[in-house]
Amino acid sequence: MSGTVLALLDNGAKREWYNAQELADMRLPNIPLTERAIQLLAKRSDWQTSGSLARKRSGRGGGWEYHIDLLPEPARKALEARFNIERLNAVVNVVQTNAPAKTKVALADADGAQRRAAEARKQILQMLEQLVMRGMAYDKAVCDLAVKVKVLLSQEVLTPDENQLLELVRTAKDKGTGISRRAIYNWRKAFKECGFAGLIPGKRKQDALNASRYEWAPGFLKFYADPRKPTVALALDQYRASLIEPTHAPSYDQVKRYLTKLKKADPIAAYKGREGVLALKARKVYVSRSTEGLEPTDIYTGDGKTFDAFVAHPFSGNPMRPEITSILDVATRKCVGYSIGLNEKAYDVSEALRNASMSNGVAAIFYVDNGKGYKNQLLDEAAVGMLARLGTHKEHSIAYNSQARGVIERFNGSVYTRLAKTLPSYTGTDLDREAALKLHKTIKKDLKEKGGSDLLISWNGFLKIFDSALQYYNERPHSGLAEMRDPITGRKRRMSPNECWAQFEANDFQAVRLCQEDADDLSRPAVRRKVTRGLVTIETNRYFALELERYDHREVMVCYDMLDAHQVWVRELDYVEGVETPGALICTAKFEGNSQAYFPKPVIDTAREKKAKTATKRLENRLRRVEQEQRPGYLMEHSGEQPMEVFASAPGFEASTDADLVSVVMEPPARTENVVHLADPIEAPKPQPITRSGRPVFKSKEELAVWVLDNPEKMTDLDKKILSDCMTNRTYLDLFEALGIDTDSLRTLLRAAA
Repeated sequence: MSGTVLALLDNGAKREWYNAQELADMRLPNIPLTERAIQLLAKRSDWQTSGSLARKRSGRGGGWEYHIDLLPEPARKALEARFNIERLNAVVNVVQTNAPAKTKVALADADGAQRRAAEARKQILQMLEQLVMRGMAYDKAVCDLAVKVKVLLSQEVLTPDENQLLELVRTAKDKGTGISRRAIYNWRKAFKECGFAGLIPGKRKQDALNASRYEWAPGFLKFYADPRKPTVALALDQYRASLIEPTHAPSYDQVKRYLTKLKKADPIAAYKGREGVLALKARKVYVSRSTEGLEPTDIYTGDGKTFDAFVAHPFSGNPMRPEITSILDVATRKCVGYSIGLNEKAYDVSEALRNASMSNGVAAIFYVDNGKGYKNQLLDEAAVGMLARLGTHKEHSIAYNSQARGVIERFNGSVYTRLAKTLPSYTGTDLDREAALKLHKTIKKDLKEKGGSDLLISWNGFLKIFDSALQYYNERPHSGLAEMRDPITGRKRRMSPNECWAQFEANDFQAVRLCQEDADDLSRPAVRRKVTRGLVTIETNRYFALELERYDHREVMVCYDMLDAHQVWVRELDYVEGVETPGALICTAKFEGNSQAYFPKPVIDTAREKKAKTATKRLENRLRRVEQEQRPGYLMEHSGEQPMEVFASAPGFEASTDADLVSVVMEPPARTENVVHLADPIEAPKPQPITRSGRPVFKSKEELAVWVLDNPEKMTDLDKKILSDCMTNRTYLDLFEALGIDTDSLRTLLRAAA
């Protein structure tokens, strides 16, 4: 605004008279923009004959002035808005002064402290007005108040009314304690000009986190911004130790004040480095996605969840945690399909997607994360991939952005975690540590003594309660769906996923479902294979058909069943508009169709056999190491003692191990005169070679244990380490007990020496 801008306020009062040129300069709506046009308008509308609303202009130049009531209503409203703006900004004439004008605070921007100060100032002005109404001069009332406050500040004993007056003054001043005549007159003037908004004090200048004041901050944050989350004291000590002059380091209180200001100014910067990407993302703003306009099957979203409770394995009975893959419809929140396996593999995802496509419909978009179960040839291959054959487009969420898939993430927590907490074998991260240890020990003991545990639900029992939990979820009102009136109670509530789906079907929605024939064809996993003399190979299985002879050395599409390996379905690979697609069915190839009959092995059976072989090999290697530790060294003198019968204990409990109880028996030799019987007490060891330190040379850890029990004062740190390892090894504990060594006394001795 320039200095020639027309002022609408005259000594704080609103101007009501304007000449033609002034009205033209203001450019009001429904008013001409030139002086001559306004004069013609005044003549046509007889403004000059309107009595008290038009008057001759006094002073040089003459002319007419018109009252604002003569203006059209739109012009009057626009002029009133300009009056209010100018009153709030308190701009009378734009004149440059030496001191900058005081910044006004709008009522909407005032915080709690500013509002309290404005209320206190208003109360003080009302007190003075009451004194004036009683006949006291305003200036005298102001002087008396200032003197009274000054006197009260010097007194120690005050009445409740005097205390209230001082508290009111402190609040009104916003800083300091006393009050001055100038402050009261300024408040009075501001109240007359701007009303209550004029009494709001300006905000105090915040302490800027500038580099000149906090030069030490970047160096300190290098130690503080650590994922190990060091305390302020530890980070400050590390920073102080890194300085050439430790005296230049800030104090603990300075650092605490800086961090408090930093958290208010930039919370993300305050936690950066101490928290990872996911944790920081939870502190940032987010965008809520709307499902408006979506129909069922438009978007399916899926995710895998490791069940938070132990379940008995369907074959071995050992405890395991199933991996559940769920498919949800985004529009209705309905769980449309699932699969349960040992881990989130590609065929688990395919099975869940097949179930969803058969029971509820084929999805247009499949929205998933970047896990291996969703990025593989079984789903993505352009010609043989399952999604390509279903006509479903796949979209991946951004890495480290699980919030984008909040629909499925919430489902996993509200359904599966809820179900797991109803089982006695719950083992989630929030389970008490003492309860978790007790659970593991109890299951391990039950497996060893009875071959099973009452804490583990059977596989069939788990499938039953799992299906009930999904039915309960689909029938339960969901907070993310629209409201409806309950047909029984008549009250408003949220729809359930099933009710939302039924509402779409009532509005002529029809899902594209797979029939059984299409499901058998489209949902079978498929791979590319090259035909070699009528044979195609999957895993270690070979399949033969005479029809494949003319496709020798050509790639074909081979579909197979995960649970039935007796045959595969072979199709051609065609090109349609440059895109490779599945072609016609060539034949059904039989397992080992050109050779003698062998027992075919499905893919899952092959995987189980491979896993069992690997587990057996690990146990054999473990047994070999134990036997080698029991054997005397090559340079030690043979004692003539014969090995004894040793039984290995049951393996320790592991979350997803199918290894059975293993017993290792070492056959005793034919000679029995030197065999140590379990019922006989252990004999004292024979004299052995003595080292320079006076200690005997031990041939085994059992001899060391016996010697330490007899000579506890001579035990070294190395002895303590060796025996401590033995006491945590189930094999050595069983061996010590079999030899009659007092393991309880040995354990007590080791604890006392710790």
